[in-house]
Amino acid sequence: MIPSVVIAGAHSGAGKTTVTMGLLAALRRRGLTVQSFKTGPDYIDPTFHRLITGRTCSNLDTWMMEAGTIERLFRRAVEGAQVALIEGVMGLFDGAAGEPPGGAGSTAALAALLQAPIVLVVDARSAAQSIAAVVYGFCRLNPALPVAGVVLNRIGSARHGRMVRQAVEQTCRIPVLGCLPRDAVQPMPERHLGLVSAVEKTASLETYWRSLADVIEEHLDVDLLLERMTVYAAKSSPREGEPTGNEKNAAGKLKSPAARVAIARDEAFHFYYEDGLRDLAERGIEWVPFRPVAGDPIPAGIDGLYLGGGYPELYLEQIVANSAFLQELAYLHRNDMPIYAECGGFMTLCRSIRDSNGREYPLAGLVPATCVMGKKRRALGYVTAEIAGDSLLGRRGDRLRGHEFHYSDAAFAPEAAPSPAFILTKTSTAGENPESRPDGYSRGALTASYFHFHFSAFPATMDHFVDRLCGGSHNGGSLNGGSRNGDRLSAAEPTTRPAESRQGRSVPEGGSGP
Repeated sequence: MIPSVVIAGAHSGAGKTTVTMGLLAALRRRGLTVQSFKTGPDYIDPTFHRLITGRTCSNLDTWMMEAGTIERLFRRAVEGAQVALIEGVMGLFDGAAGEPPGGAGSTAALAALLQAPIVLVVDARSAAQSIAAVVYGFCRLNPALPVAGVVLNRIGSARHGRMVRQAVEQTCRIPVLGCLPRDAVQPMPERHLGLVSAVEKTASLETYWRSLADVIEEHLDVDLLLERMTVYAAKSSPREGEPTGNEKNAAGKLKSPAARVAIARDEAFHFYYEDGLRDLAERGIEWVPFRPVAGDPIPAGIDGLYLGGGYPELYLEQIVANSAFLQELAYLHRNDMPIYAECGGFMTLCRSIRDSNGREYPLAGLVPATCVMGKKRRALGYVTAEIAGDSLLGRRGDRLRGHEFHYSDAAFAPEAAPSPAFILTKTSTAGENPESRPDGYSRGALTASYFHFHFSAFPATMDHFVDRLCGGSHNGGSLNGGSRNGDRLSAAEPTTRPAESRQGRSVPEGGSGP
């Protein structure tokens, strides 16, 4: 097994993302090929990982995915890498609601499945020897989980660091890999909704990563960490052999392109699980990227459209200015072009978005609702989604596991007939009444909602999705829209763009994949 380590925190905000990015940058600077992973549902951290390592970061989730899927994605991702780093989520034993400590969705569950040792990051601010009790408790809750070392974050002074290090090492018999001074790491350079996005590589981010690598090399024993990773890898069981269960259904499906699907990829639309896009490509999807924020029209000659999540609320003026994009959305929908939209994509398909200052921006109008931005988070966490009616993703009653995170609500027009895409049910604790509610909108070949899920976790859903894009019947009609026989459907009349701007356009550079 490849030398691997899980960077886990005692709680959210302990510093695991800082340590992970610093280690990725330091190891890359040493000349190592590093493969990164992110535990759980997250679109933000993987963008940083990818820019640091030059390799796509894979999301692995023990609540959304079966074990066979996780093992398949892990094996595929580490091909050609020398070491692997897995960033955890929340605290080490925090998982889905209703799960025991270390249950499904937790960093601990993923570490156990991958047989990877743990580096525990602990915030030592405002404490000294008591930190030993914290580390001892984490080690004893599940003694089967190997802890390769501890990183003490936010240390106030050299003396403070010595006190905590001695207490931890003497009490827990685990090495302290290093102490990060309280003022050694500066905050991220950019933020929105409390999150950082790295859609575009900037000089400020490159400077930040270099400074993190310097801090890690100065204050952590990276050589000792690599040595312990190698030792644990030698002890782990080999992960080779024939795929089983869900993995059999997900592997070995490589096909020649059967459907061309436009995919919005820019500052406003960039929340995609890359493994899912790759698995769909192996089933015959040719991804054709375009940038609505930059004014790109929808590419010609497509069989479907995918609008992912992101931050359309930050780019409303640019999106509204791209009238061709909005007009074409409406026209393609009227002509049964398959359209799938998640969260930010769903918001863009509404009649309008009203920002937090009350200003309203007219948008595509495929969904009879106004999206209203709020100042507080409206939804967060794991949900089970039951498909409300036959759609692009499956049959009525089919279930998916995924998550939601949004600061807006969709206020449907009073005259609009209810047509939800899903019935969402939040995970719940024992004795709690599970909360279920309709979400999104589905009509004809359109499926749009706030719900996010990982395609790789659901092979049958991928097969259904590809079948529909390739011309499978839906509501008695073809989903192909005729686009395979020439140019794509044109924009809405009478406000069409000039013919030369609509017809015969070439696929953007890199159009064979996202």
